[in-house]
Amino acid sequence: MRKLLSIATLAVVLCAGVESQSHAQAPGLYWCKGNTHTHTNNSSDGDSNPDVAARWYRENGYQFVFITDHDEYLTDVAPLNALIGRRDWFLILPGQEIGEILIRKGRLPGDLHLNALFTNEVIRPAAGGTTLGDAVAPILEQGALVQINHPVYKWSLNPPDLEDVPDGALIEVWNGLDPSNNLGGDDGNGDVKPSAEGYWDYLLGRGKIVWAVGADDVHIFQGNHPTPGRAWIMVRAPELTPTAIKTAMMKGDFYASNGVALSDIAIDANSLTVTIPAAKNGPRYLTRFTGQDGKVLAEIAGLRPSYRFTGNEVYVRATVTDSNGKKAWTQPVFRDGRARKVQP
Repeated sequence: MRKLLSIATLAVVLCAGVESQSHAQAPGLYWCKGNTHTHTNNSSDGDSNPDVAARWYRENGYQFVFITDHDEYLTDVAPLNALIGRRDWFLILPGQEIGEILIRKGRLPGDLHLNALFTNEVIRPAAGGTTLGDAVAPILEQGALVQINHPVYKWSLNPPDLEDVPDGALIEVWNGLDPSNNLGGDDGNGDVKPSAEGYWDYLLGRGKIVWAVGADDVHIFQGNHPTPGRAWIMVRAPELTPTAIKTAMMKGDFYASNGVALSDIAIDANSLTVTIPAAKNGPRYLTRFTGQDGKVLAEIAGLRPSYRFTGNEVYVRATVTDSNGKKAWTQPVFRDGRARKVQP
C-alpha cells in the first residue's frame, strides 16, 4: 500500500491495490471501497454461491465486502478469505441480516431489518423481546455494529420506530434494491414518508450519533438483471484489516455513495470542506449542507464547496449531487458538544 500524496496533485494512489483518491489531511490513510449488505444462496432468495458473490466485488474495484445472509445463518468467511482474499488487497467480512423472524412474530415495528456487521456467532433474537432495543442487544453483546436497512421499504416504518437505535449505528441512506423507496413519498391520502435521508436527520435531530451508508442489498448476480454495484461506502483507514475497517466505521470515518467520488473531506474548527476530483467535460456538482432536522444551511456549486460554521449549528453534513443525479453523503460534524460514543 502506498502513502497518500498531496491533494494539490489530485494524484491517484493505491488502496489495497485498487485506485483510490488521496487525502491531504490524513497522511498514511487510504480510501477503501466496500459493501455492507450482500446476500448469497445461503439466503433463501439469493442466486449465487458465496465465492461468486465475493469474486464480483474483488473483480469490480472493491477492497472489502460483508456477506450478510438472512436470519439465523452466518456465512463462514474464513474459507472465502483463504480462497480469494488477499492481504492488503481484498477482504471478506462476516455479517448477518436479522429481522424477518422477528417481523413474522410481530416483535418488531413494521418491516424493520437490521444488519449485524462483524458478528462472530449466529444471532438468535431472545424470546419475549418486543422492541428495537431488544433486537439490537445481542448484536451489541458481540461487539458487532448495528445497521438499519432500507428504512422506507414497504412504507411500514415511521421515524419514531427507530428512536431506540444505539449510538454508533449505521443507516442506509441509499439501498440498491429497486423497491426500497429511498426518496420517500406521499400516498395522496395524508401518509407522507420522508426519504431515507429524512429518517437519518430525524435521528440526528434527537441527539443520536448515526452514520450513513450506501449498500447494494444484492441478491441477484446472474441473469439479465444483476444488481451489485449500486451503492457503497468509502472508508478511510490506515490498512486493510478487519480491525482498521471496524475502527473507522465506528468513528464515522467514511462516506456513502451511489456514484459520486470524493477526494477529500476536510473538517477544522471553522468549516467543513469537500473536494471532488475534476474531470474534463465531466459532471457538474451541487453540494447541499444540511443541519438540524434536515434544514438546508447552504447550497454551493463546484468542485470544492465549503461551509463555514456560524456557531449556531447542532450538526452539519454534506450531500453532493452530480448532474446525472448521483450522490455522495458525508457524515455529520457535531457542533453541540455531543460525545462521540461508539460501539461497543
